[in-house]
Amino acid sequence: MKSFSCCLLAALMLIAGCDSGGISTGTSDPVTADSLAAGSPNGGEASSGTQAGNDPAAQFGTVTLEIQGSDSAKTIEIEDVRTGTTLEQVMRSITQIPISVRGSGVTAFIDGIGEQTSSGNEGWVFRVDGIHANQGVGSTVLTPPTTITWVYGDAGDLIGQ
Repeated sequence: MKSFSCCLLAALMLIAGCDSGGISTGTSDPVTADSLAAGSPNGGEASSGTQAGNDPAAQFGTVTLEIQGSDSAKTIEIEDVRTGTTLEQVMRSITQIPISVRGSGVTAFIDGIGEQTSSGNEGWVFRVDGIHANQGVGSTVLTPPTTITWVYGDAGDLIGQ
């Protein structure tokens, strides 16, 4: 069973886009609520060439993070998140607790939240509005309001929950 769990964790890491790069706790440009609202990790212009803050059709909402590790559960609310923001951008914007991100974009992988980092068969798995994600944080596009639940434990046990 332990061998199966190792294989399952390795498969999940590949699906999530884990790479062998170093751990990063952010980008070179800080991500702020304003830049999340702008839909850009560095607060730049929207891809359409329109200044992001001037788009009257942009929709914003709250992203709630529920973090369930071995410590007491934590809830963090990030307000004014623009529809289309990735979970990676939201996780990089967190300042209340340390977040370790490995890779970026489609290869982004959350290696640690708070003091708990992935090791062996254990790691962080997330659900979006109660549904297990089938892609990594850099590919998960959010439509607020939404709730992201992070659970730490044996990946083989967590997938079925």
